[in-house]
Amino acid sequence: MSLSVRALVSLSIVGAFASVASAQITNGGFEQPNTGFQSVASGQTFGGWTNLGPGNIEFVQAVANPNLPNLQFSAFEGQYWIDLVGTQQPSAISQTLTNLESGSFYRISWAQAGNVWGGNFAFTMQVLWNGTVVAENTQIHGGNNGQFMNWVERSVIVQANLENDLNVLTFRAITGGSARGPALDAVSITLVPAPGAAAMLGLGTLLVARRRR
Repeated sequence: MSLSVRALVSLSIVGAFASVASAQITNGGFEQPNTGFQSVASGQTFGGWTNLGPGNIEFVQAVANPNLPNLQFSAFEGQYWIDLVGTQQPSAISQTLTNLESGSFYRISWAQAGNVWGGNFAFTMQVLWNGTVVAENTQIHGGNNGQFMNWVERSVIVQANLENDLNVLTFRAITGGSARGPALDAVSITLVPAPGAAAMLGLGTLLVARRRR
């Protein structure tokens, strides 16, 4: 490979990854504003996320609670996660993303579980990108122990809006029990490199679901 071709390849790879820094989810781990357990009403924006309703959602802080055994071990990462039912009915949260490259592809990743403090229940959650459902997953969770949330890492590839710089990411609960809903944590976004650059780096775009604990 000539020096000029090597330089071109290097520039292509650098260009493919340069936009990763600009593609960010605000508060994807729900760690902010770190004010403890918080119920967020429909229509309210809290910690960078807007509750679309129709009910409330909860920022759950993973700290010891005598009524919720091992709650302190329940987060996938950090100390917070979201319950998409709260105390009412299945609801949704969204965030508008900017600074994405128009037409480029991005991988949305998240950790999914369900509120385990109760009997086994099939929790279904959808992921929407610009109003279109791009993923739907059902997981059965139950018991009475936050140490066994059985989080599953999931991801989906989406394309940035071709018409403007606004892209809306939504997580929506479809089912939920009494004050129990799908659990969400560790939301992130990464640019999927152009096919040529990905091949040169030995990268793939395989969608995976990995169970953690």
